[in-house]
Amino acid sequence: MDEEIPELIPPNAAAEPESGPISAANAAPAAKPEAENRPDEADKIVPATILTGYLGAGKTTLLNYILTEEHGKRIAVIMNEFGDSQGIDQSFTSVDNGEMVEEWLDLKNGCLCCTVKDKGLKAIESLMRRKGKFDYILLETTGLADPGSIAAMLWSNEELGSDIRLDGIVTMVDAKNIRRQLGEQAVGEMNGAQKQLAFADRVIVNKTDLVSSGELQDIDAAIRDINGAAKLVHAQYARVNLDHVLSIGAYAGVDPETLPFVNQHGHHHIDSSISTVALNAPGRLHWPAVDEWIQELLWDARVPLVDATDEHREMEMLRLKALLSVAAFMPVGSEQKHAQATVVVQGVREMYDSFVVPRPQMTESSGSLYKLVLIGRSLPQDCLLKSWAILLEKASVQ
Repeated sequence: MDEEIPELIPPNAAAEPESGPISAANAAPAAKPEAENRPDEADKIVPATILTGYLGAGKTTLLNYILTEEHGKRIAVIMNEFGDSQGIDQSFTSVDNGEMVEEWLDLKNGCLCCTVKDKGLKAIESLMRRKGKFDYILLETTGLADPGSIAAMLWSNEELGSDIRLDGIVTMVDAKNIRRQLGEQAVGEMNGAQKQLAFADRVIVNKTDLVSSGELQDIDAAIRDINGAAKLVHAQYARVNLDHVLSIGAYAGVDPETLPFVNQHGHHHIDSSISTVALNAPGRLHWPAVDEWIQELLWDARVPLVDATDEHREMEMLRLKALLSVAAFMPVGSEQKHAQATVVVQGVREMYDSFVVPRPQMTESSGSLYKLVLIGRSLPQDCLLKSWAILLEKASVQ
C-alpha cells in the first residue's frame, strides 16, 4: 500500500472551507500569529534533532505520522532527497531547469516540510527566516549517512548557534533485520549500522511485532553492547511518543535514567569493533587536569598518561558523555572561575564542550552518578581504565 502523502494547504485557501461538511479531521487549524507578533518565540533557541537509520527502519512512517497527524506540535521537517522517504519527497520537490529549488511548505497540522540534496545546512538557514512558526526542527538523514558529521556541522556553525541548539541524535532500527545489519562487514571503515547506534542518544527499535520477546531481548543487549548510554524505546509501525524524539536535551545535560548505570559492555551478542567504556569518577576532580586528559584523548587520538601501543593507533573516538564534580572550572570564553561545580561534558569525535549544571539529587538507586562514558571503535579498555585511574590519583581534590 502506498504511503499516505501529507496534504498541503492550498494557496489562499485558508479562509475558505472545503466543500462538504466540516469536521475536526478536515478543518484547517486556526491561523497562528506571525513571528513578528510573537517576539518571545522569534527570539527563542530552537532544538534540532537528527533522525537517522537504515533503509526500511521506519523513518518514512514516522515522518508521515509527524506530517499528517494532529499531534499539536509545530515541527519543521527537513527530508534528505536521497533518504528512504522518496514516497513523500516527491510532493515537496520543485525543480527548475533540473536544479533543486528549496521550498518550505505549510502543512495542515501546523508543521513545515522541505527536501534537500545536501546535509541540510542551507535549508536550516532559510528556515530561520520563518522563525516563530515552528518549535522544533527534525533533520532526516540518508540511510547511510554519518550522523556524527552532521551533528558536528550543527554544533560548530557559529551563524546558526544563536538560533538553534543541537538537541540529540535519534536512531531508528528495524527489529527484524538489525542483527544482520550489525553483522555486515565494512571494507576499510566502520559498519554503518553500528556507527549510527554509536552516535545515538535515543534508539527506537521499530517493528517489534515481527520478532519474539526473546529475540527482542537479544536485540536490546546487542545495542547496549555498542552504546550503553542511549535510551531504548520499542515501537510498532513507528508510533512513538514524540517526546522521545523531540526536545530530549541530550546535548544540554546527561540522562539521569541511563548514564549512572552505564557499565563496561563486552561483545557477547555481536561481533563489533564499537564499544562503550564507562569510567567512574568518585569524588571531586581538578578540572584543568581532566580537561587536559580529554584533549589528549580526543585531539591527539592517544590514551593519556600511559605508554602508547599499536592498539592505541586503531582507536577512534565517536562520542563522549560525562557528569563530573570538579574544582577550578572555567567555561570556555569566560573569565569566571567556579571553585566547585557539577559539570557536563559532551563530545562528538574531536569536538567537545563543557558547562555547569545544577547538582543532581542523589538517591540510593542513583548508581554511580559521576562518570565519563566513551563510545568508539577499537577502544583499548584496559589502557583507558589504567589511564583514568592514574588521573584520579593525580587530580582528586579533598
